[in-house]
Amino acid sequence: MTALLSSWFTRHECARIYPFAGFILLLAAEPWLAAALTWLGLGAEPTYLLRSVCALWLLLYFRRDYLELRVTPTFNQALAALLAGWLVFLLWIAPYPVWLGGHGASPVVAMPTQTHADIFWLICRWSGSALVVPVIEELFWRSYVMRRLDSADFMAVAPATVTAYAIAVSSVLFAVEHQLWLAGLLAGLVYAWLYRHFQVLWVSILAHVTTNAVLGLWVMYTGHWQYW
Repeated sequence: MTALLSSWFTRHECARIYPFAGFILLLAAEPWLAAALTWLGLGAEPTYLLRSVCALWLLLYFRRDYLELRVTPTFNQALAALLAGWLVFLLWIAPYPVWLGGHGASPVVAMPTQTHADIFWLICRWSGSALVVPVIEELFWRSYVMRRLDSADFMAVAPATVTAYAIAVSSVLFAVEHQLWLAGLLAGLVYAWLYRHFQVLWVSILAHVTTNAVLGLWVMYTGHWQYW
C-alpha cells in the first residue's frame, strides 16, 4: 500500500499528506480502537493519544522534507499570529445559528468527573489539539492543498503568489472537515491569509496553536464540551 501511494504522490506530497491522513483515518476508526483498548483493559481514553503519537511519528519521519518550516517568524510576525489566533478563537465560539453551522441553543455539558482517567484524557486531548493538530493541518491545507490548487509543482509556488481561487477552495475544504463549518471557513481564510501575507508557515501554525490551545482551556473552564 505504501509503495502504491508513493507511486501516486511525490515524497514532498507524502510528507504533507500522510500525517494528516493517518490522523483522520484513526479518527474514523475510533469506535473500533476504543473497543479494542477497552478489551485490553486500557480503557478508551488513549485513542486520542494514539492518533497524536501516530501523527507525531510521521512528522518526525518526514522532518527533512519540510523546507517551509526552516523559515522562522520574526517577533512581529509571531505577535500577529497570536492576535490572529485569538481572533479565530472568538470567531469559533460566536453564537452562530444551527443553519450556519453553529450549536444554536445547545445546553452546556457538565464537566466529566475528575477521575484519573478523565484527567489523562483531558491532557491527551488538549496537548494533541494544541500542539500536533495545528502542524499537520497547516502542512496539509495551507502548504500543500492551497499551493497544489495553483500548480502540480506546489513546492515551486511562492506563498505570496497564491491565488484567491486557491485560498477560497482550500478554505472551503478545510471548513468541510469541521462540524462548525462557518467557523472553520473563517479560520481557514485567516490562516491562509497569514501564510500568503507573511510567507512563513510557522505564522499560520502559531495562530492555529493559539486558537486550539485557548479553545481547549475555555472548553474545560466553561464546560462547553460541544466545541470539542
